[in-house]
Amino acid sequence: MSQTATLDNRAAPGRNKDEDKGNQILEAAGALFLNEGFSTVSMAQIARHAGVSKQTVYSHYGSKEALLSAAIEKKCADYEINSQTPDYDRPVRDYLHDFAQHFNDLVTSEAGIGIHRICIAEADKPSRIAELFWHAGPEPIKQQLTQYLEEQVKRGRLHIDNVQFAADQLLFMIKSDVHMRGVLGLPTDQARRELPAYLESCLNVFMRAYGVDD
Repeated sequence: MSQTATLDNRAAPGRNKDEDKGNQILEAAGALFLNEGFSTVSMAQIARHAGVSKQTVYSHYGSKEALLSAAIEKKCADYEINSQTPDYDRPVRDYLHDFAQHFNDLVTSEAGIGIHRICIAEADKPSRIAELFWHAGPEPIKQQLTQYLEEQVKRGRLHIDNVQFAADQLLFMIKSDVHMRGVLGLPTDQARRELPAYLESCLNVFMRAYGVDD
């Protein structure tokens, strides 16, 4: 993988030293996980790359697994997924358009593709990586979308018999083949150019299926 890959960004100005240090650790851990794999990276290695002591790493996150979860949660927040309360008063299509764009940006980013590769690499090992990833990323994203759809059904703006199914349908549609091609190491340039039109098509399908005409 690229040596510049990271699961987190540098700390923003204005944070206190403890927050900055925690962010340094997340950045170092994320880069090491993506570039070298999860199993081969040690807490001591993370500490060296972060420029802190191993004790500091443990005091902030407790374990390598907790570090991975925190890095995934931070990346979701960076892409404005799960970081804000949904705006239920906006037009449904407008909200879903922004959601689809942020979600697709996340899963097709270098970090989003990289974490899927880590999960695949760990799949045949006695590891909790896939479970940690699920609880830190996909599960809360689906919960937020489900909550949003349920509220819009109550308001009469959507007609959905099974909200769980509808949430899954939208998430799997908007992931697009850019994600799979990226995971497989295939070229994505053409697919990325077609993404805006593809996402619009996904929203058209979803709203035709579940939208309520005024």
